[in-house]
Amino acid sequence: MVQLYVENSKSRSGKHAIRTLLYKVVNGKLIEVKDEGNKVQSIYKVGEAKIIDIHDPGTYIYVRLVKNIYNRILGEVLVIDDGYISLKLKYRKLKIKRIEGDTKYYDNVKVLFETLKIPIKRANLK
Repeated sequence: MVQLYVENSKSRSGKHAIRTLLYKVVNGKLIEVKDEGNKVQSIYKVGEAKIIDIHDPGTYIYVRLVKNIYNRILGEVLVIDDGYISLKLKYRKLKIKRIEGDTKYYDNVKVLFETLKIPIKRANLK
């Protein structure tokens, strides 16, 4: 069983924001997981957060994006396959960099970023 922190919140001034998304890959299609989890306190005041328990085996994509005061987006992407982290990516300056894991899961991540209309200039998967 894996517990993931899903949040959509921003600061009162609106200069800082956090958005986390959780998707499940089913037969090559991405389905957003919106299960009711335990509500917890969010990092910023405006918004909500919850902890979702994953019991089902399968492939999940967990995306965490943070907007800072300079309006830059930093993030990380985790691909969880059957309860284990199979691929860990970092998103910064419109580029994706592989931190660790197997690159065969990158195709699903690329489709997710295209669906969410998040721009990618380059991907370093070495």
